[in-house]
Amino acid sequence: MVPTLERAGLIRRQPGEARTITILVDAEDLPALRSAHNQPVKTSVQRY
Repeated sequence: MVPTLERAGLIRRQPGEARTITILVDAEDLPALRSAHNQPVKTSVQRY
């Protein structure tokens, strides 16, 4: 997935170095995030 995003020009990274991914998309081009309140949390982890 990361190489695909890099080829698409959406991110830049320095191979061989940890935590060097840079997002190249302008913030205005991203959808606005909604508040986390009143949103259900979905999980596949079984409860004890």
